[in-house]
Amino acid sequence: MPKGQIYDDKPFQYKDKFSGCTVTRLTHYLGHSNHLYFTDPCWFNKGRSLVFISDRQGQSNLFRYDLDEARIMQLTDLSGESLENERVFDNRPQGAYSEANGKYYYWWQNGLYELDLDSTEEQLIYQAPADKILGIHAITSADGKYVCNMMRPQFEDPEPEIDYPYSRFPRLFPLKPRTQIIRVELASGKMEVIHEDDRFMTHVNLSPTQPDILTFCHEGPWELVEQRIWGLNIQTGKTWKIRPQDDGEFAIGHEYWFADGKRIGYHGRPRRGKGEHVFGYLNWDNSEPTELRFPFHSWHFHSLDEKLIVGDGTATAQAANQPFIQLFSLEGESYSGPKILAMHRSTFNHQHSHCHPRFSPDGKSVLYSSDLTGYANMYLVSFDDYAALPDLTADLRP
Repeated sequence: MPKGQIYDDKPFQYKDKFSGCTVTRLTHYLGHSNHLYFTDPCWFNKGRSLVFISDRQGQSNLFRYDLDEARIMQLTDLSGESLENERVFDNRPQGAYSEANGKYYYWWQNGLYELDLDSTEEQLIYQAPADKILGIHAITSADGKYVCNMMRPQFEDPEPEIDYPYSRFPRLFPLKPRTQIIRVELASGKMEVIHEDDRFMTHVNLSPTQPDILTFCHEGPWELVEQRIWGLNIQTGKTWKIRPQDDGEFAIGHEYWFADGKRIGYHGRPRRGKGEHVFGYLNWDNSEPTELRFPFHSWHFHSLDEKLIVGDGTATAQAANQPFIQLFSLEGESYSGPKILAMHRSTFNHQHSHCHPRFSPDGKSVLYSSDLTGYANMYLVSFDDYAALPDLTADLRP
């Protein structure tokens, strides 16, 4: 399965039976295909192409999808056994596109690679120790100089046990592993530790416009984490709470940058399990905070700004059965919705089957992944008029 190989996954278009919107299944192969984590940049070529991950011919690799030609090209030719440590996301290559550099950066076997999306040429930038666990993120700073990520020691299980998504979270949270946030200089490959703490930390996410600013989180069960969202200046090492949770009222998380790279969106729920949810946004320095009543539920939310939000509802197996891609619109001081964009009916069983809906750069389409047909595939759904979409009512069932 060489680099440059072209795959012919014929796009399949259909009308969603609930919303009437046109949905295009972009991939169709006997293996999982999914787009990147919703905070990791995947779009390039002025929003007409994207990078995705797919399992083909017995191996996970990176691919590009060109929307205008409906063409899939293989970008990497990865092989080999997993490192002798915890299997992070089944050893699938993870990364992000750098607008500043016009390159793609990804982690594989604890190595950080730079990849040219046209020629498929690549080079190793930095190799982390084999006994460390690296995060999945390879977002560059807005000026293209650095990639930051988290790194922590591995832990052996006292007894053999099956490994599945999030199965290690309950154990890692109380263990408080010594987690480091590292900064890799792309020009030299030099690595520096810019922050470390005896906590389980994840979700390193650099601002798309502020070169020195990133967010990270203290990971674990939301109701137990004292303060989830943190800011970090990658030059000075200064850290600060983002949306302080000192009052202990809400469990806050799933933070992401708005397109302006200055504001951060998040959602939250009462720690005690009763009461209304909230959606909020604020500047990275905690200025101009806005937090609104948000009596809706989804696993993840995404938006380009505060005006229109997309959520992924729930998995099909959950009691609150709302397996729909949903839209919410800001109307004054509250959000209207949810409106149905498409039924996803995904299981959320693994990262590749998490919908992780995200807007296209122009805000006119939503990209998501779903395993409703067995294997995970990518879907793209377009919409014209939010108000014309049908409401998601409590009695609706897929």
